[in-house]
Amino acid sequence: MSFDLARVSSELGAGEIIWSLHYEPVCDSTQDLARAAAGSGAAPGWTVATDLQRRGRGRRGRSWAAPAGQALLFSTVLRPPVDVLPLMPLLAAVTVAGGVELSTGAAPELKWPNDVLLNGKKLAGILLERPPGSSVILGVGLNVNQSAAELSEGATSLAVELGHSVSREGLLAAILNDLGNAYERADREGVDWILPGWRSRTAMLGKPVTFRRDGLLLRGLAEDVGLDGALLVRTSDGTRVSVVAGDVEIVRLE
Repeated sequence: MSFDLARVSSELGAGEIIWSLHYEPVCDSTQDLARAAAGSGAAPGWTVATDLQRRGRGRRGRSWAAPAGQALLFSTVLRPPVDVLPLMPLLAAVTVAGGVELSTGAAPELKWPNDVLLNGKKLAGILLERPPGSSVILGVGLNVNQSAAELSEGATSLAVELGHSVSREGLLAAILNDLGNAYERADREGVDWILPGWRSRTAMLGKPVTFRRDGLLLRGLAEDVGLDGALLVRTSDGTRVSVVAGDVEIVRLE
């Protein structure tokens, strides 16, 4: 199964980021390819998509697997302004959700720090890595045309939810366009708009959450997200806890 880069290119808008699109039918990980490209001096906008990853990975070393040609799997090289770095997980989630909505009309919700949900099930995962230097590698795994039988428990795909197949190329173009617009806005206006954008797409604020940190299972109400990207949780004893993505094992809505 091939991926039509020409179609993606034809649907990309002009902007600050000059997208350089690449396609590998099979690879170990698009993240590894993008890291190597960044290490060789690739400019922001260098992007690689694949049909099948042998060793796809998600947050905290978890694996990411999908049948060949059924998911949108890509990584892109970015160099965001320094003040945007703490909020990149939230910004990335907002742009993926926005791209999905622009392309399909579906309205995903966001779960901290950067999961994309549709009808309460996981639609996409996002991985951000910072190799040596100033680059950030954004990786996205988006369930597009898998059947229900091909999905893990708690996951869904656009085809399952919408009842028809969806163009992966159209999705990639929409996500990159939204990402490019957000990138330019952050460069122009700073970070003040990022948190309201994330809040408008999440249903978890004000809801009970459970998370595990330092071996302890903690519960509380998700109150907000901070300018450092942390989830702010009010625990049962009234303490407000700042939950940083790298410090926790799970964040589960109850």
